[in-house]
Amino acid sequence: MPEQVPAAGAPTGPSSAPAPLGPVVLRFSALPEHVRIARLVTTSLARRAGLAGSDVEGVRLAVGEACGRAVQRSESAGTAEMVELTATTGGGGMVVEVVDHAGDDGVETEELAVLLMEGLADEVSVTAGPGGPGGTTRLSWSAPPA
Repeated sequence: MPEQVPAAGAPTGPSSAPAPLGPVVLRFSALPEHVRIARLVTTSLARRAGLAGSDVEGVRLAVGEACGRAVQRSESAGTAEMVELTATTGGGGMVVEVVDHAGDDGVETEELAVLLMEGLADEVSVTAGPGGPGGTTRLSWSAPPA
């Protein structure tokens, strides 16, 4: 009888938590049309990480806001720098970090975007990055208990 091999990403041990995925790193030009790709990639990872349906939708929306904000910062600074997204799953959740390299052009953190992200993610932090103040946005979600 042939040996059955579990599907990629399927649980293999006594724990029902999916195997960690990532980190997945996506670098893209600071263009609005590339934000959709970032949302698609992170939504897929959130599903594979075992996040609840409402959290998967939260990942899609929050990542869209974070990446859109990074693109807007780059446009305001007049730079064509790349935006870098790093997504990691494991340990019962998911972490997404979006970094822009826009430079410190005086763009303040957009309160509405941050408030929306805070309503969608378990934890949100906006800190200095290579692009100066507000250049790094970190979002995290916890997987529901098994």
